[in-house]
Amino acid sequence: MRLRDLPESRREVTRSGVAPVRHLGRGALVAVGLNSVIGGGIFILPATVAALAGATSLFAYAAAAAIVFGIGTTLARLATRHETSGGPYAYVEAAFGPFAGFQVGWLFCLARLTALANLLNGAALYLGALWPVLARPLPRALLILACAALVTAILLSGIRRTATTAELLALAKVLPLVALGVLGLFLVDPARLQPAPVEPLSFARAVLLLIYAFTGFEILTVPAEESLDPRRDMPSALRLTLAAVCAIYMLVHVAALGALANLGGEQAPLAALAARLAGEPARVGMTLIASVSMAGCGLASLLGASRMLYALSAAGRIPAVLGALEQRRRTPALAALLVAACAVVLAISGSYVYLAALSSGSRLLIYLACCLAALVRAPGAATAPAAGPTEAPAALPAAAPLRVTVPARARRVLVPLLTAAAIGVLLLVLEPREVVSGMIGVGAGVGLYLLARLGRRGLNTQEAAS
Repeated sequence: MRLRDLPESRREVTRSGVAPVRHLGRGALVAVGLNSVIGGGIFILPATVAALAGATSLFAYAAAAAIVFGIGTTLARLATRHETSGGPYAYVEAAFGPFAGFQVGWLFCLARLTALANLLNGAALYLGALWPVLARPLPRALLILACAALVTAILLSGIRRTATTAELLALAKVLPLVALGVLGLFLVDPARLQPAPVEPLSFARAVLLLIYAFTGFEILTVPAEESLDPRRDMPSALRLTLAAVCAIYMLVHVAALGALANLGGEQAPLAALAARLAGEPARVGMTLIASVSMAGCGLASLLGASRMLYALSAAGRIPAVLGALEQRRRTPALAALLVAACAVVLAISGSYVYLAALSSGSRLLIYLACCLAALVRAPGAATAPAAGPTEAPAALPAAAPLRVTVPARARRVLVPLLTAAAIGVLLLVLEPREVVSGMIGVGAGVGLYLLARLGRRGLNTQEAAS
């Protein structure tokens, strides 16, 4: 990947006077995307969704893939309109104003925080299944703390080293997963792939949990100010990431479902599949690969959360110190340390499935807001005629332009509209305590926004008085 800093005229400077480094090309963005999606979910959730839906879980994978492709298509279109950091936060703020944008940015931070906590939890879960001593409370807590410290140290070393590490970790997880899926196909018993009737609520719950495994790709839209050409590279990186993830996930789940007699009862399903293929050494190897995968995904989650706090800080939505860039490495160090510390606490105290559902619910709200933003800002919206007198010549040709443009506009509206409807259905299957936790998180965001607004108002009053 070629290194390049854009000219000073195209670089954004934060309120602390330090600008981010333009370094992420298309390949690095795909690596960030793969690392943010392929983490703990594919190593643990095959057993969870198999317990919920049996062989019908294959259709749950297909449903989740269809939903995330709709989300990815919507985000790709929005990414062509923005070059500032923030991703979903920037898109929603442009459509609905600062309050809605702040809520989406805050939800994004909560989603990445719970995801990071879940990844730390998942790494401890996998290693504890292999070495039971690590499943005891104190060793488990120390293991979670060590993983968090490693991921945070990599991030604080700067965007260049973070990008290089992300690319290496992407290869370290993707290649073994593909090999496991392909070799596992030789152990498949076709009878285990026969779908059976399943309760609609269980199926919907399986799709909701799989959203956690499939999503995270939105992270690559957040560090736009560290991308070489965000308008060009981010949409294609989104599509490449989603295509690769969907293919890998379906391959691996077919192999695990067809090869393992009791997939729903496995604590570390892919390690069990590896053991069937090549015995105990393969089980150990897959456990280590799973841990590396979760570390890579944790790195992407921490990158996304810290850069979102930077974007909120640069926009004046939160105190500047929370998103301030460190002078030498130009990374938001305090934001990264704060997110990592909170994630450690959540990882030690929370269960994997609960954190996965909470993270999925937060993400679905973000995606719903982005779909609505795409509808509001779609070409041909009510704001178009306000362009001025220069638009008049384009209005003179009558029927022919309309016949060409209307179908394209309809397609642009249909994808976010159908995706928003599917998201609404999935939100209905959240459990009560997950809804309560989400409402508490949203309420905390409202409180922070109001405090920041009062602080800015007081500062403006003092400046006017002086």
